[in-house]
Amino acid sequence: MKRSWGPLTEGLDVPRDLDLGDRARALHQLKVHPATNSQMVSLVQDILPEQEAGLLVGSRQWPLPAARMQNIRESDSTHTVAQHLNRLTADTSWKQATGTALVGRLVDATLHALTTPLTA
Repeated sequence: MKRSWGPLTEGLDVPRDLDLGDRARALHQLKVHPATNSQMVSLVQDILPEQEAGLLVGSRQWPLPAARMQNIRESDSTHTVAQHLNRLTADTSWKQATGTALVGRLVDATLHALTTPLTA
């Protein structure tokens, strides 16, 4: 069943009982394969500085961007996911926040990078 919790879930098949408090369960519920999750984590670590990569991957919302990345990868390629994520290094306005606000802005910036067409 499709469920929308705002922009983070738009276009994703989100189960009604999605539990972002249990990462392994949330990834399973979103049908993100463990190997794919590991690849997406590595990709983020290759693109972002260590601290920011850790904040994004460690965020409660991580399963949602991971599911979106998996969808992009399945429809295009891992290279395309990297192209989308590379936008995070070009527009670093998200870095202007600190603490938990930084995590939120980073998640939002990642969503924007992943949902904006590459031609835009």
